[in-house]
Amino acid sequence: MIKVGITGQTGFIGTHLYNFLGLKKDDVIRIPFRDDFFSDPQKLEEFVKQCDVIVHLAALNRHNEPQVIYDTNIDLVKKLISAIDNTGSKPHILFSSSTQEERDNVFGRSKRAGREMFTEWALNNGTLFTAMIIPNVFGPFGNPYYNSVVATFSHQLTHNKEPKIEVDAQLKLIYVGDLVRIIYDVISKSSTGKEFRVPHTNEIKVTEILEKLLEFKSLYLEN
Repeated sequence: MIKVGITGQTGFIGTHLYNFLGLKKDDVIRIPFRDDFFSDPQKLEEFVKQCDVIVHLAALNRHNEPQVIYDTNIDLVKKLISAIDNTGSKPHILFSSSTQEERDNVFGRSKRAGREMFTEWALNNGTLFTAMIIPNVFGPFGNPYYNSVVATFSHQLTHNKEPKIEVDAQLKLIYVGDLVRIIYDVISKSSTGKEFRVPHTNEIKVTEILEKLLEFKSLYLEN
């Protein structure tokens, strides 16, 4: 049995992964995590001591002050590493990074810096580490204005608001159900590597997403 803990357990991806591991897999024991563990070193250390694998999903995506995003995400990495070092634990760390690393934004920079910190730490300690570079994730229970443009457009269209497209970017997407299966596969095979690019399942422009959602609204909400 593999004991798996998920930081950010109650978040969008964390909730889907936690439920998937509990409902679908009988070779996994889930170690519960609460966000307030990061503010209590003793509870964080108790958590990491129990884990064979830690999937680090906890992160701040958006904030009115960009520096808060960077500082928060780096601080979470530092606290997790400190808790592992203090307990002498050797868990396999899976770090959720993002294709935002390739863009010049503060969230992407915080993810790249966090990945580099974990990579160096794993090399120095001889532990398994997998850096997952994840494309844009969409699916049920995504939060509008936070998790994905799909969630934002869906919320706006079902609340009689008019979506606005600021940048008609080409997005690489993955459905959250597909993502958690890939994460489980990495866990079960103890896959390691400083960079693992999670394959996207679709590529589409923002305008095309909106067109599809407008079509769904016409077919299912207005008839």
